[in-house]
Amino acid sequence: MNAPVRTMLDDADLARADAYALLAHLLFAPPQATVLDSLRQMGQADATDAMGQAWNALCDAVTDEKAIADEYAALFISIGKPQVSLYASWYLTGFLMEKPLALLRDDLQRLGLARQEGQLDPEDHMAGELEVMRHLIMRADAGWQQCFFQQHLQPWYGDFCAALQSAEAAVFYRAAARFMQAFLDMERDYFRLQAVEGGVK
Repeated sequence: MNAPVRTMLDDADLARADAYALLAHLLFAPPQATVLDSLRQMGQADATDAMGQAWNALCDAVTDEKAIADEYAALFISIGKPQVSLYASWYLTGFLMEKPLALLRDDLQRLGLARQEGQLDPEDHMAGELEVMRHLIMRADAGWQQCFFQQHLQPWYGDFCAALQSAEAAVFYRAAARFMQAFLDMERDYFRLQAVEGGVK
């Protein structure tokens, strides 16, 4: 799904959208060489907070495209049970294609969003949920951002990040999970603050 560029977005929201887009790209499929090259060339962030430290670790963890593609396959692709599942239903119910997927589909319908033609993965794939958040930011839809995050990402992203950081095959993706945890924790705190301020008003 593509969202139009909204010129009214400030730098902070554009940075948030970029972070969601990067994480979705890393988790949807083995990352493209251009994305890995960009990470290599990024300057080091201020390492005084968890986000900066996690970002620097992610950039430092980039190796070559084939090695990371092999790691992706070892972690997420398997004839049987993969080392790390990418689906919300698994973390929330212990099974795939369960109630969390149905609830997500209801909200996607309300938002006017649908799975792309030819895409076989269920919509509760982590990359899909991250991409919805990017879309909502670009759409400048603050209410739905908070609702979608709290209903569909917050209940399971911590378990997903923990599983990925502890996976035997994870090297680059351990760093990606650390950055994801730090970023989504920041988002969680941001939305909590928004809810408090809204209640005060």
